[in-house]
Amino acid sequence: MQFEMVKNILLSDTLVPDIFLSDIMPRLTPESVKVYLYCIFLSKYNKEARPEDLAAKLDMSLDSVNAAFVILEQEELIIRTQNVVSLTNIKEKALSKFYRKKTTSDVDPNQQRIQANTKRIQCIDSINKMFFQGLMAPGWYAAIDNWFSTFRFDEDVMVSLFKYCYDNNALNIKYVEKVAITWANHGITNHWELEQYMVACEKTKEIGKTIARALRLGKKLTAYEEKYLETWLNEYGYDMNIIEEALKLTVGKSTPFKYAHNILTNWHKEGIRSMEQLKAYLEASSEKRSKSRVQKDKPAHRDNFQQHQYDDEFFDNLGKLSVIGKDED
Repeated sequence: MQFEMVKNILLSDTLVPDIFLSDIMPRLTPESVKVYLYCIFLSKYNKEARPEDLAAKLDMSLDSVNAAFVILEQEELIIRTQNVVSLTNIKEKALSKFYRKKTTSDVDPNQQRIQANTKRIQCIDSINKMFFQGLMAPGWYAAIDNWFSTFRFDEDVMVSLFKYCYDNNALNIKYVEKVAITWANHGITNHWELEQYMVACEKTKEIGKTIARALRLGKKLTAYEEKYLETWLNEYGYDMNIIEEALKLTVGKSTPFKYAHNILTNWHKEGIRSMEQLKAYLEASSEKRSKSRVQKDKPAHRDNFQQHQYDDEFFDNLGKLSVIGKDED
């Protein structure tokens, strides 16, 4: 025998915990609140709905719904698998924070995760307001969440990433991701590392201008040439004095940058790290070349004998001696 209660949707209520309204809702986006409340309603009746259904019902785009799901997962309000969305018990989680037995050295990992997610949501909200006037497209939410996970940037670096791209009039997902990959490849995760990288970039830019003038290029360095320059400065550790010595040797070369790179690479392999070492190396090389020229100019021993000149009188006397010898016989 099954017992049922007749429910009329007009007379029923959907309960929302006060802790959600007081502590969690203020830091959520309006779209994520909208989706969360409807998820509570659907779960009460065990209804099935696809993201497309939610988008149609809530008058939202599909991207907006997916972005809302990302935020709700970050806040640990839902657990999403391929086919099921489960709502977590936020009251139980709140109680566990207050009554969980803790030692002085014990740190609640859930609390740390909640704090991290709160910072992340605030960061995304700041990006939305600063660079999109509060109208950031839903696709950005998923992209930013992915960059946080992939590149391990902290919130300051993420905001700086958007400011850099905004200042360069290139605020699109592909360009932002390209810059993010470059920063990540240089080991940037926090603001201090980013600041050091920016100082190095500014130094590279100024030296690049000096080199362009020295070579009379009449243009900025190409990305290919900048890559060479970064290698000279960051990998080889050379300053402008050493680089200038290499540039002096490129006069008349059709590809001066590549030629200079080969020279500097060779010096690096020879263990040259300072201007003093370079001077000693160049002096030793000059002496070696001078000795080599002396050896080359010195005549061979087989050609080093004194040559006698013989005239007609010599041969006449030689003939007379031969005749006299025969007569005596």
